[in-house]
Amino acid sequence: MARADGRVVRSIGPDDRGYPTFLRPASGFLIYLEAKPGVSRRDVGTVTFRSDPSDPSVLPDAQFEVSRPLGNGSTAVCDRGPPPNIGGVPAVNSQGFGGSQADSNAINDLSCRFDARTASGLACTRDAFQQVEGFVSNDSTVQFCSSPGVGSEIAFPPGDTTVTARVLDIVGQPGPPASIVIRVLSQ
Repeated sequence: MARADGRVVRSIGPDDRGYPTFLRPASGFLIYLEAKPGVSRRDVGTVTFRSDPSDPSVLPDAQFEVSRPLGNGSTAVCDRGPPPNIGGVPAVNSQGFGGSQADSNAINDLSCRFDARTASGLACTRDAFQQVEGFVSNDSTVQFCSSPGVGSEIAFPPGDTTVTARVLDIVGQPGPPASIVIRVLSQ
């Protein structure tokens, strides 16, 4: 789900693949992902950056892929600032959480821009009065929040961009991926 102005933004409906679609400006909103223990009942992993420039299988616990480049699409990993060391995120070509070093770098580049929140009282989701709302789902144990939000450095391009995410448990077992579409209208 996406958030803006302290409110949950509802999907405008599914795309042709069934993914919830959110109409958003290019920047100025939050993205969050909530997770809970899966069939293994192991705790959700909370690492948002784990990279090895010579091993593409090294990935964080929270993994995010985008189908189109964000911002300037910079290939530098985790270049989130401060200026002038700030850049965008390239698209993941393989769409499947792994493969090439370039895809691993892109996953780490976007994932490092999220924070893990393990207590509902620290959630990034807010009510209409900007008070902490807690986790959206009662059975979630972790909330990953874009931090500080989607700014111009990772602005979404006009059109539809698919964001796919999955989370690993503390022993590295992946949960099922989930996808949304962020739709930005041409200006």
